[in-house]
Amino acid sequence: MSTESPSNRAALRTFVVVALSLIVLVAGGLDFRRIWFPIGEFGYAADGNDVVNYVKDGSPAAKAGVQVGDTIDLQSTPAEYRWYAVQTGTLAAGQSVTFGLKHNGVLRSVTLTSTPQVTEHYYIAYRIAVLGVAVLYIVLGAALVLLRPSLMTWGFFLYCLANAPFTFYTAMILYPPPWPYVAYSLYWILYDVGVVGLLVFALCFLSEPIKGWRFSALRTMPWLFAALSIFGVYFTYHWGWVGGPPGELFLRIYVAIPAVWSLIVMYLFVDTYIRARGEDRQRIRWVVVGFGLNLVIQFAFVFLSVYMPSEPIWLAHVLQLSSIIVPLTVAYAVIKHRVIDVSFVVSRTLVYGVLTTLLVAFFSIIDWFFTDYLRLARLGTIAEVGAVVAFGLWFNGLHKRVDSLIDATFFRQRHRAEVQLARNAAALPFASTSQNVAHALINEPVRALGLASAALFRRGTDGAYVREVAEGWSPGDIARLDDDDGHLLMLLQAEKGPLSLYEHPWRTESVPTGPAHPVLAMPIIVRRELAAVAFYGSHIHGEGLDPDEIKTIAGLAPGAGAAYDHLDAESMKREVDSIRREVESLHTQLANAQIQPA
Repeated sequence: MSTESPSNRAALRTFVVVALSLIVLVAGGLDFRRIWFPIGEFGYAADGNDVVNYVKDGSPAAKAGVQVGDTIDLQSTPAEYRWYAVQTGTLAAGQSVTFGLKHNGVLRSVTLTSTPQVTEHYYIAYRIAVLGVAVLYIVLGAALVLLRPSLMTWGFFLYCLANAPFTFYTAMILYPPPWPYVAYSLYWILYDVGVVGLLVFALCFLSEPIKGWRFSALRTMPWLFAALSIFGVYFTYHWGWVGGPPGELFLRIYVAIPAVWSLIVMYLFVDTYIRARGEDRQRIRWVVVGFGLNLVIQFAFVFLSVYMPSEPIWLAHVLQLSSIIVPLTVAYAVIKHRVIDVSFVVSRTLVYGVLTTLLVAFFSIIDWFFTDYLRLARLGTIAEVGAVVAFGLWFNGLHKRVDSLIDATFFRQRHRAEVQLARNAAALPFASTSQNVAHALINEPVRALGLASAALFRRGTDGAYVREVAEGWSPGDIARLDDDDGHLLMLLQAEKGPLSLYEHPWRTESVPTGPAHPVLAMPIIVRRELAAVAFYGSHIHGEGLDPDEIKTIAGLAPGAGAAYDHLDAESMKREVDSIRREVESLHTQLANAQIQPA
């Protein structure tokens, strides 16, 4: 199988999404270690130029005579201690760090031993809440990109990875130098990915296909990412290794980035909201509110953490957890205004939940009956092995029955649509006219599934594909496929199955826009040749087609191919009969005229 097949691309996409999600969750989740092993603190803070701007009373720094206005001299600090001197803490309490300190121009060596971080009584709840918000972010982003892969959802997923409310403090100093420098550089790259991801999401949201200045802005995103990454890596090197000016300038740029980023993102969202109409306005309203509040909160968090080191710790925690507003508002927009159809996810969750429950219950009963009731553990083991084999053989049939039961019980409209289209697929080979075939391919899916558009292009005698019937297409939309569509036709001929137009972008002009924009192309194959192509849009509310719906639509293709083959055969038979009658008529005329054929 080709590595470019949709199944392989979907598998690769799933692997990348799961791998990135796990990396971020594990790296951020390491901070749970701080519940049992508090980090060590020295009790001072410094600005970007390494000038001390805060000393906590009674801290190791205060006891060693460190004062506000002193300067940390990294050049005279041993290499293994430089990072901890500017980070003002260690992985665990009791670790000692020696660094150079200038007071009124006089350089001296200072050795501090860190003390345990003082945590609040709600600290465990806070850590659990951080993990919960992070999981909500990442699961939502991953679900969107897996269910409806596009540039927009990829941008949102990357933003979710970067904006999960982790500090990554433990991950950054888990190993001795040079690991902290590498880890902090990677953190910067993750942050830059989030900046670019949100900009891509804001540029694409309800604006696809991207055109004009938005398309030009989209093309600059790789350059923006490169510039931010170079700045981040150099900032890490200067701040953690070199020290001194212009570190404060770099720090101010670091604080200014989220401010400028926030203004640009809000402009993009507000511009989209102003241009949106009807349903689209409802979809973007809560997204604008959620991102607007979060961007303000995010800037406040960065500013306070840099320039107000003595801020109450509870305020930092509140600001950090307030980022939950983004996944909540986006999830609301997804479910309430149906950006995607979550019924497929819920359906599959219920199906596998029921199967898992049945399996666990079955083995629990076997274990109780043989181990506790009959007290025959060895026989119970044999019975469990037999049950595993039987369940494996029975699994596919049980899965189909449970799936049908769940859909019929909880998703009746969806189940009814699948049944109706299955009946149409079974009846298609008996179609007596091409109009009947077109009705089953276009009108029935639109009605049953609530699609915004569908169109059928059939190959004529000249080899061109002409639009035969359509719903949701205007007279001004393309009526004949030309040379520009040759690549798509070639893919359909090779694929012989439904082709996602998210993964293989088709036309952006002369086709319907919005929810009616084609998202799926289905080939109709007759005798190994592409006889027709059916295009389908999203649902009328904008959500894409889920895998079950695509499978149901694809079930129409074999019947349509058989129908066209039958109709072509009937047409050829009629032509042959017509020619035979004409030949017989000529023979009769020749015989009557007593003319012998040559």
